[in-house]
Amino acid sequence: MDGGSKLRVGLVTGAIALAAGIYLLPKTPKGAEEPKVDSKEMAGKTAFSIEQFLESSKTRAGWNEGTQTEVWETALKKGSTDLALYDSIAKTWDASGIPGAAGWYYNQKALKNQHEADWLNAAYRYFDAFKSGKDSLEASYFLSAAITSYNKVLELNPSNLNAKTDLGILYAEGTAEPMKGIMLLREVVTADPKHENAQLNLGFLSMKSGQFDKALERFNKVLEINPARIDMYVYIGEAYVRTGKNDKAIESFEIFKSLSNDQQMIKDVDAYITSLKESKGTSQK
Repeated sequence: MDGGSKLRVGLVTGAIALAAGIYLLPKTPKGAEEPKVDSKEMAGKTAFSIEQFLESSKTRAGWNEGTQTEVWETALKKGSTDLALYDSIAKTWDASGIPGAAGWYYNQKALKNQHEADWLNAAYRYFDAFKSGKDSLEASYFLSAAITSYNKVLELNPSNLNAKTDLGILYAEGTAEPMKGIMLLREVVTADPKHENAQLNLGFLSMKSGQFDKALERFNKVLEINPARIDMYVYIGEAYVRTGKNDKAIESFEIFKSLSNDQQMIKDVDAYITSLKESKGTSQK
């Protein structure tokens, strides 16, 4: 696992959905909506227990007494001061695809040594655990843990713009303080106008708030920073659709088609273009 980055990239780019001629932007940046839970599922639940989560995760991962990971954990419980054991156990959880557990072990190590890298390792995995939380209690716990960990990173290194970007996304999409997140993202692009991830997420947030002209600026900036991001032509096209400029939208979609090797996406974009041409207002610019 690349420091949690592979999963986190899924949140910012999202999966482009084109179905029945309707383009659906990611509902949240860095792909993730907080899991929805019905009242029956939540009945009787009052709090999330990280201890219970870890125990159930062991069952899922097939941990047994006598395994090397169990030996490492026993050593820590007996007072071992070898902090590398936390890394070894966390990597085992990474391999098992359970980021919340991996994050907890990196968190324990970070509490002991207060190193930026360990807080960041915890934050990455808590971010991913927030996205994949099976219910709102679990997601809420890992959201809070991720925010705490990213704040620790920034306390140690205020110039870590990647951490500030992730923190901004969490506040904007997971809390009741979205403007706090937006301000953090703006701070990032002020410090580094070429910060691709921050520009991208500000574009998504602009789309979400109906500020399509601002979204166009952000998406075009991402293309300027990284011309290989051909998915931007789809986002740009949708921003034009939302402003009624279907001809410009089609131009952008056609550019995407000419550059993409994804045959299914090309087919979906073609279907969307057809629906736009058939709709009223195609000639509006």
